[in-house]
Amino acid sequence: MKINIIYESQFGNGKKVVEELTVILEENGQDVDLFPVAETKPNELPPADLYIFSSPTRKFMLPRNMGRFIKEFIPPSENTKYALMTTYMDPRTIALKKMEALMKKKEIKKAADDFKIKILGLKGPLEDGYSDGLNKFADELIK
Repeated sequence: MKINIIYESQFGNGKKVVEELTVILEENGQDVDLFPVAETKPNELPPADLYIFSSPTRKFMLPRNMGRFIKEFIPPSENTKYALMTTYMDPRTIALKKMEALMKKKEIKKAADDFKIKILGLKGPLEDGYSDGLNKFADELIK
């Protein structure tokens, strides 16, 4: 399966997570490419079977550039699937809800439940045991 991971990462936490997810997926035979939001335009993404959008939470919210990216994203077909993930410090985050609302307008199927990873400080570390959750998320994605 061809998978594109589109991510935002200000302090490196999100990048670390998507890089680890990439390794897990590739070890399971998937073809994965990473695309940082700051260096990618939605209309320049190559076609994929699955698009994973990973964003940090900033002040409980979705960063503006990730929201704009998702709004402008046009799925290549109705068979395309998506998944959402976020890093957060405060559990009151609504970033996933915002991403979900934007993706519902695309009328494509969701491949997995949303995935959240708590960070313990702006520059990490990530919560203990997050790798186990990341492996379960990857398993759900490739079912």
